[in-house]
Amino acid sequence: MTRAECFRLLNLPAGSTDAEIRKQYKKLALRLHPDVNPDPMAHEVFIKLGKAVEILLNPDFSEEPEKRTSRRTTNESDEERLERMRVAKMRYEKQRMQQAHDNNRYFTSLTTGLRWSIYKYIMRISLVLSLAMSTEYFLPLHYENDVLLGSSKSLNNGIIKGNITGIELENRGKYYVQNNVYAWKFAYPEVIIETTWFLHTPVKMITTDDFTRYRTPFDFHIGSIRFGLIILFLVPLYPYLRRRKTLNFVFFYHLSFWGIGTIVAYLLITQGRIIHLLTLGFL
Repeated sequence: MTRAECFRLLNLPAGSTDAEIRKQYKKLALRLHPDVNPDPMAHEVFIKLGKAVEILLNPDFSEEPEKRTSRRTTNESDEERLERMRVAKMRYEKQRMQQAHDNNRYFTSLTTGLRWSIYKYIMRISLVLSLAMSTEYFLPLHYENDVLLGSSKSLNNGIIKGNITGIELENRGKYYVQNNVYAWKFAYPEVIIETTWFLHTPVKMITTDDFTRYRTPFDFHIGSIRFGLIILFLVPLYPYLRRRKTLNFVFFYHLSFWGIGTIVAYLLITQGRIIHLLTLGFL
């Protein structure tokens, strides 16, 4: 190998300093080292890089002896190269088999045992909630009596309405509704709450005075994002039906198990929704 060939292999101009040669070698070696890059061709180039640096950093190197002994050196290099390629291929196959084994074991841990049983419960409950919230659009509403204790003067941006304000109800506690101070400023404190059939989710608050009845929608609440929840609760069905060793499966599995599972648990254990659901909305 001539000095010109060594410079080309290192992608350096002829006459580069020793410091530049060492810096470029370290840069290329980090990418082509056998412990980092399993490609046999990369290993071969790595070997040549080492030889090129050795030649360039040797001030006593002469190209004539290289030409005289090139046949013997070439024969030795070919044998060494074949051996290194064989070892590199074995190492690559071993790493590939280990990675496949780890992937299979991880996939099995997700789709068997207690964890998979919990996932199936999350999936089924999510589907029930999605179906219940969908049919609530077509079912009659419940009407519950409550008392309006007070309202906040501050305004906020809501999800379905531009201006919302906080109110406090005697039975249901604190909520946000569309800002309409005239709906309760001169109205009686007794109000009627419209709620959905299955989950008893507040939809609107009815207030009355001596002349007018007002219907004020609730906001910043589960009822204002019902449509999004209906779609979200269908997500666990995808990993259940398509059990594949893919990144999509792993992503939607964990989204369903930890994210949607947490939302489902919160919905069921708060405000007696699990009782409402078990009694089909009658209680």
